[in-house]
Amino acid sequence: MNALTGKPEPEPEEPPIIIMGIARKSYYLLKGDAHLDQILLADGTYPTPILCVYFEDIFDTKRVLGDQFNLGALWGIHPDIIHRLRETQSLIETEA
Repeated sequence: MNALTGKPEPEPEEPPIIIMGIARKSYYLLKGDAHLDQILLADGTYPTPILCVYFEDIFDTKRVLGDQFNLGALWGIHPDIIHRLRETQSLIETEA
């Protein structure tokens, strides 16, 4: 609630690109397939920031995302791409 106007605060928008990291070693594109090619290019243009959500292991992903979650259906992202996104401050990193 906004103290000045008494109106509820708007919900923050979910970023258009979400990457999930498992054990901080492997990374997968959870949301934003339309931007994949641009993310992979060193000079690509894509919406920022990109959200990276870290999970302890595959069991943690299933606990949070549900038993129907299928890691094999996601695009893998090379760790060097994550490093580049981090270096260019395009990445918001958080724990699940």
